[in-house]
Formats: sequence, C-alpha cells, structure tokens
Amino acid sequence: MLWFALYLPALPLEAWLAAADGSDTRPCCVVEARRVVLADGAAMALGVEVGMSAASAASLVSGEGGLQVFTRSTAREAAQVQRLALSLARFTPSLVVQGDGALLEVSASLRLFGGARALWRAVRNVARASGVKALRMAAAPTATAAAVLARAEPASAALKKLDVHQRLDALPLGAAAQAWQIEPRLVELLHGIGCRTLGDVRMLPRSGAQRRGAAALLGAIARAHGQAADPQSWFEPPRTFEMGLELLHRADDAAMLVFATQRLVQPLAGWLAQQWLAAARLSLVLRHETSVRHALPDTTIALALGDPTRDAAQILLLLRERLHRTTLAAPVYALVLRLDEAVNHAGREAALWREAGAASGETARALVDRLAARLGPERVMRPLLVADHRPERAMKFVPVQDKAPGHEGLPTAARPTWLLSEPLRLQEDREFGRPLHQGAPLVLSSRAERIEAGWFDGALISRDYHVAQAKDHRWLWVFRERRGDAAHWYLHGVFG
Repeated sequence: MLWFALYLPALPLEAWLAAADGSDTRPCCVVEARRVVLADGAAMALGVEVGMSAASAASLVSGEGGLQVFTRSTAREAAQVQRLALSLARFTPSLVVQGDGALLEVSASLRLFGGARALWRAVRNVARASGVKALRMAAAPTATAAAVLARAEPASAALKKLDVHQRLDALPLGAAAQAWQIEPRLVELLHGIGCRTLGDVRMLPRSGAQRRGAAALLGAIARAHGQAADPQSWFEPPRTFEMGLELLHRADDAAMLVFATQRLVQPLAGWLAQQWLAAARLSLVLRHETSVRHALPDTTIALALGDPTRDAAQILLLLRERLHRTTLAAPVYALVLRLDEAVNHAGREAALWREAGAASGETARALVDRLAARLGPERVMRPLLVADHRPERAMKFVPVQDKAPGHEGLPTAARPTWLLSEPLRLQEDREFGRPLHQGAPLVLSSRAERIEAGWFDGALISRDYHVAQAKDHRWLWVFRERRGDAAHWYLHGVFG
C-alpha cells in the first residue's frame, strides 16, 4: 500500500482566506479565546507571535487598515477540508478526512496517473487550486506513518525514497506526540529519561513503558511501522453536489467572483470524477446583501453545457464568461454552486469531433461551449437532421445545447455540402434539352434520383435529381421538375 498524507498547517487562517483573491495584502492573524493561534508571514515580521493577546498584536501593526484579526471558526475549517477532500476524490476513492488534512491510499491509482511522482505533483496542484497555500505532504506504506511524517518531519516537500522506518525513528518525540495528541506530561517524563526521538522510545522495555502510561504512544508507533492494525474511516461523498462559500469581502462586480468560483469548481470536478459522471447543467447562485426594507432575491446563473464534461478548467472558463456578462443588482456575500443535471461519463466517448484527433475534438467542443456562454445559448446553433426526404427540409438549426435527438437514417445517395436556400432555375439547351450553367451545358454523371414527398403537409415536390459537372469542373446537384405544365431544370446544391 502507498498512502499520501496532506497536512494543512495554516488551516485556521486559510479557512478564512479561501475566497480571497490576494488583492488585500494587509497582515492578518487568527485568534481564539483572545489569544493569537496563527499569524501570516507579514504579521510575524511585525512582531506578532503565537500566544500573544489580540490587543497586543493589533498594537504592533500600524498603517492603513491595520491588522486583520479573524476569530477561529471550526465550521469554516471543516468546510475547507471538505472542499479539499472532494477535490482529491478524482484520484482515488480510498480517502480519509482528518481535522487538519486528508489521507489518500493511491496504490491502485499509480498506473492511471503515470506513477508515484506524477500523481504526487497532480495531488499537490489540485490542493493548491483548491485554496491550500501552506501544504505539507508525505508518503508511507501506512496511513499513520504518512500522517505523522507530514506533521512532524522537518522537511516534506518532495516524495522521498528513504526507508520509512528510519524516517519514523528520527522524528522528534515532541512533534510526533503533538501530532498524535499524546499528553505533554508523558513527553516530559520520556524526555527526563533521555528519549528525544521515536527511535529512543522504541528501544525502551515495552512493559515498563506501558506501566508509565505510554500505551497510547506505543500503539501509535506500532501502527506507523505496520506492526499493528491501522483501520481508517473512509470518506463518503454526498449523494448530490451543492456547495456554498461565504466571501471574505462583499463583491460589487461579478468579475470579482471568478476567483471564489474556482474554489467551488475544484470540488465539483472531484465529485464528478468519483461518481463517474459529467456535468450537463449547473447553477451558480449569487446571494445578495439584504436589509429589512430591501430583500433582494438570489441571482441564479444557469449554465447548460453542449457537451457534458467534468474538466475543472473548462467549467471554470464557462462560468467566468457568464460572470463577466452578469450585472449585479446588489453586492454579493456568498456563492452556491449546484449540479442540476449529470450524465454517465465512464471514459472518453467516441464523437464526431474526435475524427480528426482527440485534442482537436476537445478544443472544438470547448470553443462551442465558450461561445454559448459568451453570446448566449440561443445564438449558437447546430444542424439537426430531420426525418424528411425533401432536401430543403431534411435539416434544421437548433441551439447547440438543445438535447433533441436527430434523425439517424441518412440518405445513401450523395448529398452536396452547400445547399442553396432557393433552387436556381437554369437555362436549357433547346436542341438536346440539357441544362446550361454559365452558358455551357452540364454533363450529367449520375442516374436520376427521384424524390417525391410532401403530400402529407400540402408541400408536395416531385423531382429527378442528378449529379452534374460544370465546365469549370465543379460538381453540382441539379434536378428536373416533374410537376406542372413545363419541366424545368434547377440548380439546388454545390458539392465541396
């Protein structure tokens, strides 16, 4: 087995800054019970320290705006970890949520994502796109080992190949005990007898250590080394996707919401991948500030995708186009992203777009969806085949996101690429009765294809169609009218 552990050391602060776009550069800190529990680099550079009172910290920061002080919120932290877990669900269904991070069992995913190093980079990039800036990662054969290495190892920025037992033995006792929530009294006792690392604790007589209250620590060490069972509670994603995010500052312009939208799109993409689904219709709900006298309803941006997808970049691009075209009726204080319709998407489906290659097909579909998001779905059309033998009625244009099925039975005879909107009457050679085009007779190169239809709706046609070659070597589609007093020739289409 191979476990990846992700630890969020700045979770109390990043839970508040999840929807911030970085434009506010004021120093900030998080307080709990009027004491600083976490501060960013800018605040620490000005002298703010953990454990300092909130009033003392605020007095150290002068200038415009001063120090941003946030009250620690366990609800926001849980929501941040939940968003991260859903974002990472695209890599493996074996996922464990912890209070300040997550664990992924990835042994079954290595081949799919190109090996351990490629998967390591992908997991790290998705975590950062989900709003995690301060991130520590570790890999190990057991979940407990990966979790403690991520929290207690001095450096865990890269995937290491060192022996995991040696790395565990070298961990400082205090940091490992804090990660496992071992009582500080026991750590002081072990320090008093010369134990500085987990390796030192392992060398102690087991019976004597247990009598002195070290049973919990010894059990955690055994699970980390794979010498004892290490059961985990798997993360269960919700049955439906609807996720909200409260903004740090009120947004007056819809364009300011793009950054926060990304924090919701990443969990959506992970949820879709975990469920083997693709998004077909989405709704982005913008919640406005209200007052007693003015209670404005939410603004809902509905997005219908012409080609369902679970690609986060594509979904974010389309939502960004719609947001840039949206005028806010009032400032927005929160966002809600809701999945309205999803379709099965077990793999890369075959499609007409892919005949020229997968890359060009994905680009074409992305372009169509982007045009629909920018111009409006009713302004981007696609051809739809109709079950009608009359050429001028065998196709119609519908909005590109219209899910109406087309007629599957295509004519077996040749059809031109360009069909004239109205048939063009041709002159005729009076001696031989042949059609003329640009003053020269056409050479008929096919037998007559008789089309007679329309008696059911009062628009009857009766024609004999031919493929003809003009003097400039173009191939034309012409017909001779069989109804009426005179049978005339008409040009109806041009082949590509």
